[in-house]
Amino acid sequence: MTGPLTTRNETDWYAHPLYYDIIFDGDTGREADFLEAVLDHYGPKRAKAAASVLEPACGSGRLVIELARRGHTVDGFDLSRPMLNHARLRRRGLPEAIRKRISLREARMQSFRPKAGHYDLVHCLLSTFKYLLTEADATAHLRRVGRALRPGGLYVLGVHLSDYRNRGGDHERWIGRQDGIRVTCDTDTGPPDPATRIEHLTNRLRVRRAGIRRTETITTTWTCRTYDAGQLRSLIEKTPGLEVAGCHDFSHQLNCRRAFDDAQDDLVLVLRKQPT
Repeated sequence: MTGPLTTRNETDWYAHPLYYDIIFDGDTGREADFLEAVLDHYGPKRAKAAASVLEPACGSGRLVIELARRGHTVDGFDLSRPMLNHARLRRRGLPEAIRKRISLREARMQSFRPKAGHYDLVHCLLSTFKYLLTEADATAHLRRVGRALRPGGLYVLGVHLSDYRNRGGDHERWIGRQDGIRVTCDTDTGPPDPATRIEHLTNRLRVRRAGIRRTETITTTWTCRTYDAGQLRSLIEKTPGLEVAGCHDFSHQLNCRRAFDDAQDDLVLVLRKQPT
């Protein structure tokens, strides 16, 4: 008797937004709760009811849609056309009042053009910031965010910090299920190179559908820029007008606070735009 068949696909997993959603959509409500709690705690008082929100790497639009459902006006940018097309398809299925609160556009994180001085909240929770491979691109991104925020507005930035003493790399696994589809996501991150500040990441999705013996395997590789706490702090200090208002971890709970240091890998910074 033969075992399960496997189809292998060397591609970008962002070309498969459905599988992306199956892995991450279970966290959408919790992440939206956290963003609203951060806005309420650190942000301008005028934004507590309904805020103007920007997500510069919005992916499949899961948080764009969730925050719009909660009454916020949300602009999303992303480089991936398949992800944006998926987000636009989801938007079409929403009531008109919610659709009107959503804008989706294609752009890079370092060159998107948001409305100046318009947003109460900008967020990038999933370490996508590390795809900006040069100091110039990272600085350009932060300056664009700074220009986009109102005085007192917030940038909530999630980053996996690197331990340059770790020579073995790291492994993470997530499993998601939806409508008879089971997706297992394994992510292997190679050891960071302190000289080049580069690390390589390999992501493997294994997809099983109910009643189908074949397993689809999708492998994606990325190159990311590395940061320890000191390197990230130095970068932020190059962006005039942004101050560190608070630090949290990837539990996305307002009461789970941490220091801006290297004590743990997961860091969620709350940056606030200072009044001019």
